[in-house]
Amino acid sequence: MKIAIGPVLYEWGKKGLRDFYRRMAETTSADILYIGEVVCSKRNHLSPEEMAQLAEALRPTGKEIVFSTLGLVMTEEEQLYLRQVIQEATRLGVMFEANDMAGVAIGEGCLMVAGPHITTYNPETLDFLAGVGVRRVVAPVELSQAMIAGIMQQIRSQVEMEVFAYGRLPLTFSARCYTARAFRLPKTNCQYKCGEFPDGMIMKTQEDEPLLNINGVQTLSARVFNLVAEVEQLAASGVKIVRLSPQSQGMEEIVHIWHERLSGRMDVSEALQRLQTINHDEPFCNGYYHGRAGLDFVAPPG
Repeated sequence: MKIAIGPVLYEWGKKGLRDFYRRMAETTSADILYIGEVVCSKRNHLSPEEMAQLAEALRPTGKEIVFSTLGLVMTEEEQLYLRQVIQEATRLGVMFEANDMAGVAIGEGCLMVAGPHITTYNPETLDFLAGVGVRRVVAPVELSQAMIAGIMQQIRSQVEMEVFAYGRLPLTFSARCYTARAFRLPKTNCQYKCGEFPDGMIMKTQEDEPLLNINGVQTLSARVFNLVAEVEQLAASGVKIVRLSPQSQGMEEIVHIWHERLSGRMDVSEALQRLQTINHDEPFCNGYYHGRAGLDFVAPPG
């Protein structure tokens, strides 16, 4: 299986984004880099032309580049930006990732990835998407292993399956900005408060237990999702790519651990232990994959 580094979901600024993707391209064994803003159009720090320049600069490293697009397209300005990103992707001959059906409609006929926010819940949907240009589908994060395997057994199209395998789960989007509201600011004058939380802002229950992670208009899981123990099962299900979601610290080491695990040079126990250390001993989750509550963690057999 290949390793993909998903789009940066947080507010890291233009320089932070460029530095991150250059590091990932030059120092890691990742195969695919997803570049582009998915969460908030106010964070579109890279213009479509600058995304193309970055992609061309990274090409000599041999990485596959994919342009990601917004998960919630609400305005004409956002639709225009989406069109321009698709045009640049087409000009460069790279795929773009549609995370809203507006992207699928505008990019029909172009080479594209259906991102995790496109609700691909059955083989009929996947076959439809293949018919309009989709060459790769990222399974929605709440799909279980049984559902993923079932879809792969029934599809008629030649479409790659990618699975979100590590990072905080991107659960949903809202028209409202939760981070701005936390500071009693209107969305139109958010002052980019989300930039103060490079891995999102943890929201706790009344019992002081971490539950969710607030990231502007996006809600993520508080716990880090981790399928490093399930790679053989993923491969047997027909999954071709695992997606690692960027976090601000330790990403190079995370990619290395996954690469060693996929190559068979690191066992489950060591991979889990090393990832646990990077995660500051916070508990992981993988419940959705096992058909259970999302925040559950099913440990591998001892």
